Amino acid sequence: MLSEVSDQNKPRDSQECLDAFSRLAIDDTTIKKVVPARITALAVHPSSSVTVVFAGDKLGNFGYFKMGEGESLVQSYSPHTSGLMCLKVNKNQPQRVFSASYDDTVRCLDVERGIFDEVYRSLDENGVLCLDWGLHNSLIVGHSDGAVSLVDPRIRETRSYTLHSKKVRTVNVHPVHEWCFLTGSTDGTAKLWDVRNLKETRSKKAAEAIATMAHHRSCSAAFFSPLTGNQVLTTSFDDTLKVFDSSELTSEVKLKVSLKHNNMTGRWLTPFKAVWIPGCDDLFLVGSMEYPRRVEVFSSAGTLLHTLKGDSLTSICSLVDVHPDRFVVAGGNSSGRVHVFVEA
Repeated sequence: MLSEVSDQNKPRDSQECLDAFSRLAIDDTTIKKVVPARITALAVHPSSSVTVVFAGDKLGNFGYFKMGEGESLVQSYSPHTSGLMCLKVNKNQPQRVFSASYDDTVRCLDVERGIFDEVYRSLDENGVLCLDWGLHNSLIVGHSDGAVSLVDPRIRETRSYTLHSKKVRTVNVHPVHEWCFLTGSTDGTAKLWDVRNLKETRSKKAAEAIATMAHHRSCSAAFFSPLTGNQVLTTSFDDTLKVFDSSELTSEVKLKVSLKHNNMTGRWLTPFKAVWIPGCDDLFLVGSMEYPRRVEVFSSAGTLLHTLKGDSLTSICSLVDVHPDRFVVAGGNSSGRVHVFVEA
């Protein structure tokens, strides 16, 4: 059933999304402990017929919650020896889920076989914190020392580049122009890059970016708007969510919106990562420190439009993800629990 997937590039009307979100609900049956420790990575599978949410934790554990009308299923593994920081479902082979870890590896789970394969291992022992797919199905992986590596799994070829002075928290490939990718770093910047112009170096001198989007503190996430890539959404420890105009992929990337938002999650919570709603350039979601506990829905203009909440949601969901076609929203908390909002 995981091979039957929704159209992951299907446009969505913002008002239709908001109307659907008003019908979403959460209860004790849609909350499950999936991994033992704090969730550090989360992904909703794009299946058109079944709801499956994957989670990884700070100890390297991997699990998933498969919801069913009868008995739900929770399955867990321990593929990594250190924090699992990113999860991505392969769009072309949706039964395969990729995981990136501080243990210097990227692994791939074949969900149907329950087997993990090692796809990449960093020889520099610099941790893998994030990944995305680039040109020709190559992998772009971000490291804890500010480097980014381009990996061709077919021939095991890797090229590495120093792009930041500190950790690369997110990498995201432009949805239209695959030669362009975006990084978010704890050095306080988000940057645009042209993969065709990178120069391989092992020095600490950073390569030259197309554009730099500065923040006053660590940037924990940066993502292109999913349809056009004409906007960049960032999350920062300077207590802001920012939207930049990236319609022109030049140095002239202008700030459109700077929204004050409490992102000071502290040492016991995973940092917030605001994410776009798939198929919609107008709406994004983010966790919240506010009471009652909630997931917030904002417009790209910075207006709070809706909050997802319920009596069963009693903890902060630092990470959130959204199904690309069905109206399913998942959140992950610091105790390893996955919370799923579904239509009531």
